Amino acid sequence: MIDLHFHSHYSDGIYSPKELVAKAGQFGFKVLSLTDHNAIDGIREFLTVAQKAGLKAVKGVEIYTHLRKRKFHLLGYGFDSENKELNSTLKKLQEEKIPRIKKAVEFLRQDGWNLTEEEVFDNPASYLGLVHLANALEKDAQNWERIKKDFCWFPGKIITIVDIIVKYFIKEKKARALYNGDSICPETEISLGQAIRLIKEAGGKAILAHPGEHLSWHDDRLIEEMKKLGLDGIEAISSHHSWQDMEHWQKLAKELDLIITVGSDFHGDLPEEWGFPLNSQWEYFRCRAKQFKDLTF
Repeated sequence: MIDLHFHSHYSDGIYSPKELVAKAGQFGFKVLSLTDHNAIDGIREFLTVAQKAGLKAVKGVEIYTHLRKRKFHLLGYGFDSENKELNSTLKKLQEEKIPRIKKAVEFLRQDGWNLTEEEVFDNPASYLGLVHLANALEKDAQNWERIKKDFCWFPGKIITIVDIIVKYFIKEKKARALYNGDSICPETEISLGQAIRLIKEAGGKAILAHPGEHLSWHDDRLIEEMKKLGLDGIEAISSHHSWQDMEHWQKLAKELDLIITVGSDFHGDLPEEWGFPLNSQWEYFRCRAKQFKDLTF
């Protein structure tokens, strides 16, 4: 089985590359790609441990991009991880995110939350996101009491990290936005065309991640436009997609002669106390990935 889309603690995942390889092997995956957001710092560790485990590892990354004022995630595979322009661009995106994180921390402090920059930055991530703000926020006892009150908590009710992100960082942004119509800490991104060029000039393949999350079936012409920019493929098999979505994106990929890839977008196991029937996204996803036996870039 194949999974070409998951994240480590070098971006917003829970586990280290070593832990991810061990877990993926337990679930029966044989071909893997670590695709951290705007970061490739975990690739060397990932390749080393995957080789020792007898698994095929593909170099990967997920870059935040935009096209026609719409946001997209671009996956890159099989590139030269030492490519200077790719590394400098990712480093710039990481550095540009730091003042946004700091501004968000100050914004939350002014809003009455107990939070420090040190708490948010105390992790291995090269590229930080909303999850790092949320994790730091909920660790404080006074913050947690406020969160429980806001969510009308009662014994047994589950308040997830995603709930915290949506309520405090996204849904209420219109009244208290730091960045005109965006979350309190928007991602740093480049144009889709630039991202495709970077990946391809580094010798890799450029794949559109989970198109069903950003596009409807009426947007197929955008995929044609992306192909003209150099897009090589579509992540048609995704945990973000329904069965109908997967059929549509596979059909379109075949019509446009694009590569079809498979990705779970796994970030980490769910805590058992949350009470969900499946603790790992891989438990749900692997039945969708079984039909793909091998993939070569």
